[in-house]
Amino acid sequence: MPGLTRSLALRVFVPFAFGYFLSYLGRVVNAVLAPHLVAEFDLGAADLGFLTSVYFLAFAAFQLPLGILLDRFGPRRIEAGLILVAALGSFLFAAAGGIAGLTLGRALMGLGVSACLMAPFTAYRLWFPAARVALANGLLMACGGLGAIAGTTPVEFGIELSDWRGVLVFYALAAVAASVLMFFVVPERGRTAAPPPISRQLRELAGILADPLF
Repeated sequence: MPGLTRSLALRVFVPFAFGYFLSYLGRVVNAVLAPHLVAEFDLGAADLGFLTSVYFLAFAAFQLPLGILLDRFGPRRIEAGLILVAALGSFLFAAAGGIAGLTLGRALMGLGVSACLMAPFTAYRLWFPAARVALANGLLMACGGLGAIAGTTPVEFGIELSDWRGVLVFYALAAVAASVLMFFVVPERGRTAAPPPISRQLRELAGILADPLF
């Protein structure tokens, strides 16, 4: 887009990059939390593995409906709404009294960050000139790497300052901040064409699922 200024580029890039940072942080944080969860809830290795996997299961299960939602409502609204689900999940995880609460919290966290990769990919394609999309996507991936790093020693430091529940509350507040940033800072870009009817999208999705190659 020839008229894209540096200020506007930052308004589009930064909020989504922050969301992707939180997505990666949420993926890896259980590795640091594990000893504290074991000590408090007497969890075994299978329990810890399940808590880790439920995040990815919820994340993956939502990818197909996510594509339809992004096409119909745009990346700004969808990710701003979904990341509030991640905030709710983090609050529930922090308040959990047993494995059921931990599982529900982790599942909602996974669901809530399920748009944190595809929403920015969609937004950058809509906003940035074609020659800059690869750069924006690459910088986004770097922000995810920073999130993975933040899920190690910085989280351990946060646990020392508070406890593991305090770290999850802080994560939830950061997710709320990301949602607000996305909704109020990212501009709404007008579409050049209306999205296809939902019936057509569902038929095309069914065709993909029924394809032997898939």
